[in-house]
Amino acid sequence: MTNDPGVKDMLSFLIARDTMHQNQWMASIEELEQKQDPIVPSTFPHQLQKNEVAYSFMNFSNGIESAQGRWANGRSMDGKSNFEYITSPELMGQVPALIQAPAYVHDSPIPGQPPPMTNQANFSQPLQ
Repeated sequence: MTNDPGVKDMLSFLIARDTMHQNQWMASIEELEQKQDPIVPSTFPHQLQKNEVAYSFMNFSNGIESAQGRWANGRSMDGKSNFEYITSPELMGQVPALIQAPAYVHDSPIPGQPPPMTNQANFSQPLQ
């Protein structure tokens, strides 16, 4: 730890703000549960979700300490399944074949050419 009063004050402030944020999440969840099912959005057709991953905790961290959490084992919070802990999840999907966006989208420079409109820039400032 530190004896620096500024660092201690900042840490105290950040922890207080985190308390507020956690309370906001809890209040929001409570409000949503009153209007919908415990899992939102309840308007999405349940049969269309990828149920094979709906209750799986995928560990992408070093170590397996996360397996001890309530989120990783036992009955799910909605009571519809049991949580599954996946120690070494396999990658899903494909490797994307990305191409550069057209220059007009972000004024991105085209490889080998100067950035757009740099010939119009005026970087000199008048002398005072």
